[in-house]
Amino acid sequence: MLQDLREIDDAGEWDRALSAFEFVPPGQVTSWSGTRDVRGREILRFTSAKPGAVAVQGVLRRRLGVVRFVVDDGPIIGMACDEGTLIGFVASLRERLGKSSMLSFSSIQPHDPMHELWIRKAGFQRPCSMVLSPMTLYVDCSDYGRLEKGFGADWRKNIRKAEKKSLVFETARLGDPDVVADLLAIYSETFRIKGAAEQIDAATLQTMALDPRWQVVFAAHDGRRVSMRLIFVSGAIAFDWVAGTTAQGRNLSASHFLMSSVLRHLGQSGVRLLDFGRIGPGRYDSIDHFKRGSGGRPVSYLGEWSLSSRPWLDLAQGTARFIKRRDRW
Repeated sequence: MLQDLREIDDAGEWDRALSAFEFVPPGQVTSWSGTRDVRGREILRFTSAKPGAVAVQGVLRRRLGVVRFVVDDGPIIGMACDEGTLIGFVASLRERLGKSSMLSFSSIQPHDPMHELWIRKAGFQRPCSMVLSPMTLYVDCSDYGRLEKGFGADWRKNIRKAEKKSLVFETARLGDPDVVADLLAIYSETFRIKGAAEQIDAATLQTMALDPRWQVVFAAHDGRRVSMRLIFVSGAIAFDWVAGTTAQGRNLSASHFLMSSVLRHLGQSGVRLLDFGRIGPGRYDSIDHFKRGSGGRPVSYLGEWSLSSRPWLDLAQGTARFIKRRDRW
């Protein structure tokens, strides 16, 4: 059964394997795999023997005698995939990890009924408690004139306000130390305001800078950067990954100005769609309201799935996640 599975240790080989896929989410790139904080846990990467069919990158966690393989943004299911390939891949993965292990993933690929059917036939089920929203917004940025007409009234009002304050749109290189310092300063201030846990640091950004698919943009006022976004571009699709705005920037409507400028910039660069990130009611309702003002189109992700030979493990995990009620996005 293991002949259906290729285990990849080298990050460069992993990146070459991903070149066979037309869709690569940000959590699967080499720069991410090389820097993610897994607190001493092991990162494992697998692709199917058939190029461009299936790929997963996950973290192996061992706790209280339970082995769990957690895949944040996958698996990636490519155009070369079919039912037999996916089912054989999952069977080989379970054999490699041990059939008593638990597999958990949350895919950010658009939902496809056929893919869901294959996943269910491979043995996966929806987890007892889903903390990650299965919905996102796709914003069509190929025609900015048409896009601008779809902005909500709040967006149009705030963009006009920002333009009157003479905000400036900037693109920057992630490898520049001053850029990293400004990005982290804005990011940290934003997360303090929202009371959320920070997820990136200077070391992560330094390695990301090696991958040109990561792009950083700013909105500046009187020479001072007051809002930022970190975006990943995969072919004709871009992903809004990290954002932040200072208290001064919030008063200047910098977030609306920057996002409008980003959409124009991406469209001019040949990007067709921006994945604006997970939406839905909950802890961050203000972010949900902001994103919906873009006029984007709601899209369902393939979403969260789990597979375990011991049903009580999934029930226990679901109960713990429900109690914690954190990281909904």
